[in-house]
Amino acid sequence: MFDTAIPSIESYNIEMRKSLIDKVFFLDKITAKVIVDYGCADGSTIAFMKLMFPEYRYFGFDISEEMLNIARQKVPGVDFYSDWKELRNALIDLEDVAVVCNSLIHEVYAYGSPEDVKVFWSRIYDTEIFDWVVIRDMAVSDSVTRKADPLSVIRVRKAYDPQLLAQFERKWGSINENWPLVHFLLKYRYKTNWAREVNENYLPISLEDLLGLIPDAWDPIYYNHYVLPFTRGTVHKDFNIDLQDPTHVQLILKHK
Repeated sequence: MFDTAIPSIESYNIEMRKSLIDKVFFLDKITAKVIVDYGCADGSTIAFMKLMFPEYRYFGFDISEEMLNIARQKVPGVDFYSDWKELRNALIDLEDVAVVCNSLIHEVYAYGSPEDVKVFWSRIYDTEIFDWVVIRDMAVSDSVTRKADPLSVIRVRKAYDPQLLAQFERKWGSINENWPLVHFLLKYRYKTNWAREVNENYLPISLEDLLGLIPDAWDPIYYNHYVLPFTRGTVHKDFNIDLQDPTHVQLILKHK
């Protein structure tokens, strides 16, 4: 479970806050005034949104009570839940509700069972309570499966800790292949929680498979497949590599 698997909660939350602006990309694209942050962690995204739109109503959901205790102190007055049934009951009579999933899907797949994954999608696509679904996560296209650029491989091997890189390659395969290389470039910075991060699959579902899971009841109204600017910048600074493969997806769906 997340609340026992993160060696440094503080470090984890600091890293997650670095992409807050990217995570609220949807705020000027939907009409919802009720926002549910599914996987809210320490409440940083809700706190950020509340500064801009204090009149909105916010709910947070997370399975980690440790995270929720931090969130309750950070954003007083917001309802935070670890029990899905309780949250659903609180939402059932509200209108124009958006559920937001930021950097969450890959963790559900990485740490959950197949049944957990099934339950997750059934909750997200619950048309009785949600009018909008917002997704922002890591996802690469099937086209990423090819040989890696040799110069990029050389630069990584010369610049990075060989022991940590060896641990990564034992788990995910040689960075001479492009999928492992891209995967590595997404996680190499997280040395503080390396024992956890190196084993987590950041890319468990391809972009094509993710889009294929959208039920017919939902209409895609916004789509962006891109390289996160922060990631592009740090990879270029640390390895002199211009990351070309899109690594992140932003998606907004509206209930028909």
